[in-house]
Parts: sequence; structure tokens; C-alpha cells
Amino acid sequence: MKHVVTSALWRIIPVGLALTPIGVLFGVLAAQLNWTPFEVFLMSLIGFTGSGQFAYLGFASRGIDISSLGLAFLVILSMNLRYVPMSLTATAPLKINLLGKVPLAHWLADESYATEKQSDGVASRFVIRGTITAFWCLSTAAGVALAAFLPPVVKSTLAGVTYPVSAILLALGLLNIYAFVRARRAERARQPAALSARKAIAIGFVAVFVLQYLLGPVYFWIPGIAVVYWLLVKTNGMIGHE
Repeated sequence: MKHVVTSALWRIIPVGLALTPIGVLFGVLAAQLNWTPFEVFLMSLIGFTGSGQFAYLGFASRGIDISSLGLAFLVILSMNLRYVPMSLTATAPLKINLLGKVPLAHWLADESYATEKQSDGVASRFVIRGTITAFWCLSTAAGVALAAFLPPVVKSTLAGVTYPVSAILLALGLLNIYAFVRARRAERARQPAALSARKAIAIGFVAVFVLQYLLGPVYFWIPGIAVVYWLLVKTNGMIGHE
């Protein structure tokens, strides 16, 4: 168990460090709306949606009344619907009870999803997702506290620090794709997938363009999520974790 925890920490801590500037930036922006570190910490812990929290700040800075609250909720919900298939493929197959799946599903983030391997067990996933959650909550609260000591010019400069986490996510994604392709080649002779990876990618691209043409750029990806989940199931890409 100790080896599992240590291995997971070594993989996720660099990602958490790259995420930290984003959290600090959120805290600095939240401080401009007179939010306290404790309020931001609770928001990050309960909401735990980086893009959604930034979107909420945008609404809050313009003033949210009862009529616009529903719109803000729908916008933030639509931004995070991708976590439904991500959670179904990365959490639902795990052989744990509901009390274990709830925090695992809630703590799922793009960073943890990109870091996890198909061979990771429950303990590794708890460590990876819990660590990312801790980094995010603490960094956002720290950003509020730090804002009191920053001059205005520094606050505006912080808007450009989002690159490191994007680069790491891209690298992790490419490495996971490479590992998945190698694993699928080894398993293909024993248990062929219902749908090959190449066909799944082709179907995905065609579905995206067709849905965007029919539904427009705002709503096309809502049914697109269902298509992606179906493709994941058919290719057995993330199904069957223990």
C-alpha cells in the first residue's frame, strides 16, 4: 500500500504544482469581489470545477439576480457535462461501494483523468484525485490571501500563467494514448474490441461535424457526450478497472 501511495504521489504532485498558479489566479480574482479565503476554499471544495468557478466569477462581477441565476447554472452545468462520461468510464467500473464512488466521482478532474492509468486501483485513484482536490482548494484560498499584498499590475499579469498546466495535460494525454495503443495491440489477439480505435476516431469526428451543423456551436456537444461515451464502451478504452 505504501508503494502504491508513493507512486501515485510522484505522478500527481508535478501536475498539482502546475495547477497551483491557476488556483492562485482564481483566488486573486475572487478577492477583487471581496470573497474571503474560507469562502473560496468552500466553493472550491464543494464546487470543484475550475472552468465553472471562473465562469461564476464572471457572472458575479456583473451581479447575479434571481433571473440570471438559472442561466449561470445552465452555463456552468454545460461546461462540466464532460465529466459525466469521464466519471462513468473511470469511476463506475471500480469495485467499491457507493460511499467510495461518490467522492471519487466528485474529485475527478481533467488533471487526474489525464494522470491515471488503466492499471490504477482504487487506492491510487483516491490519492491522485484527492491530491488534485487539495492542491486546487488550498491554492485558490491562498490566492485570496496573497491578493492583499499584490500591486494591481501584478494582478493583471497573473492572467498569463495558465500555460504550464495545459502543456502538462497535453503531454499526459499523448502518453496515455501511446500506452493505450500498445496495450490494445497486446490484447487484440485475445479479446478484439467491438470497434477499432481508428473507426472510433473517424466516427467521433464525423459525429462532431454533423451535430455541430445540425445543432449549432452551442448545443452540439451535449448529444456529442453520449456519442463519446458509446465509443468508449465499444472500444473498451476505459472499461473494466478494478
